[in-house]
Amino acid sequence: MAPDPSTSNQHISTDAISSDLKRRSLQSGLIAFVAQPVKLAFGIGSTVVLARLLTPADFGLLAMVAPLLSLVDSLANFGLETATVQREKLDHQQASVIFWLSLKINILVIGFMVLMAPVLARFYGKMELTAITLVLAVGVLSLCLSFQHKSLLKRQMRFGVLTAIDIGSLGGGTVTAIAAAWSGWGYWALVLQVVMMQVIQGIACWLACGWRPARYVSGVKLDAHLQGMFSYGAHLTGFRFITRISMQLDRILIGYVSGAGMLGLYDLAYRWAYFPFNQVYLPLFDVAVSSFSRAQNDKDLYRSYCRRGLMPIFALCMPALAFLFVQAREVILLLLGKQWLEAIPLFQLLAIAVFVGSMYRVTKWIYVSTGQTQRQFRWALIHTPVMIIALAIGIKWGAYGVAMGYTVGLCLLTYPSVAFCIQTSPLSLGDFFSAVWRPATASLIAAVGLFYSHFVLPSFSNLIFELLVRSIVFGVIYLLLWVALPGGRQSTAEILAILQKIRSKQNI
Repeated sequence: MAPDPSTSNQHISTDAISSDLKRRSLQSGLIAFVAQPVKLAFGIGSTVVLARLLTPADFGLLAMVAPLLSLVDSLANFGLETATVQREKLDHQQASVIFWLSLKINILVIGFMVLMAPVLARFYGKMELTAITLVLAVGVLSLCLSFQHKSLLKRQMRFGVLTAIDIGSLGGGTVTAIAAAWSGWGYWALVLQVVMMQVIQGIACWLACGWRPARYVSGVKLDAHLQGMFSYGAHLTGFRFITRISMQLDRILIGYVSGAGMLGLYDLAYRWAYFPFNQVYLPLFDVAVSSFSRAQNDKDLYRSYCRRGLMPIFALCMPALAFLFVQAREVILLLLGKQWLEAIPLFQLLAIAVFVGSMYRVTKWIYVSTGQTQRQFRWALIHTPVMIIALAIGIKWGAYGVAMGYTVGLCLLTYPSVAFCIQTSPLSLGDFFSAVWRPATASLIAAVGLFYSHFVLPSFSNLIFELLVRSIVFGVIYLLLWVALPGGRQSTAEILAILQKIRSKQNI
């Protein structure tokens, strides 16, 4: 039985959302933040357990497949999942055409992934990578089948449902991985963790969204609106593909030159360096793109949303990165154990890259929400060669040299990338850096204060207690600096007022 278009359009229309956009945006952001402690517990808990049950080489094997997974992800859906969220007008028939055409693209992409499995195994000289890649393709397929449903949930700003799905899939993957590792399955525990998370997400998104595609009709011509969406998606896909080549080249070089063990150390250091940033950026990305896209036709409203949306990113991730840089040894020793201490210098270098590069990463919000993916693609043609050169130079000194090359390259590119993005957006450089300078300044000064506190405060035999004391010292310095810096009291009052209005469910 064909779906009723009038019913399906209920899952597409954004008229009701636009009339109450401010409150919905803030509540969606609050949902994302409230869910983070749960996600944090799963993420840290699984890593703590798995890092002790498995070896760096086990993590390295999965990291060898990660570049292929990243490239496949950049090609999947042809960027149309974001176009579905971003477009102001969309109807059931158009959504159906997008679904069926994307499915064709995704079948080709997954076929490419399957064909690359033995090639990857021969490149690294690890025959087990063939089976790993084929199993991971199952998870990718489940996400591809449900991408439109997830996009429509985002379009409707149903982030409570999406958050529940994320937590459920994260929990399912974590339990599966720990059980498999405990049973002695080695690297398969990490593979099953990824696949289980993706399968649960795919099934849950399909069930949670009542939209169903219309029956497939061959030879459908694309109208001007759909052609615009495909152009948007094509440039976004091009940007993703090109930038991910440079983002994944570090792992390819280390895996090929230094082997799975060193790659495992680097990969975990990389993931932990990005961990604080991703805990804020990823859950807010969908909220930001949905909110910014709905406000793109009102310049002043767009600027206001951007300033509000960017501030939490820098206010939370920058101090966390500064703290982890100073306390790197204690954190890695507590969470991962002694076998991972060799990753400390890698982690500290990459933490610097994330601290500075976080300003570059958030430009994606602006490009995507304003429909400027063509300009984003042009920047990728500048960014990628620079990063490739930096990494190629660094590999002469092994994993540490690659980390240094990655950090230097990203730091050099950050300001030009922001200026290039802002040039044609409703924002000004002043708008952007007004959200950056206070958390950056307070974080750096607090980190210096924390470092010198080691000469004053006693050391503790209990790592947990020591980290607790250090975090309190750092937090107090950071908060005092935040309030003391110009405009600090006003920004604090604004944040508290917003939270109060959200709690009281007032329409703001």
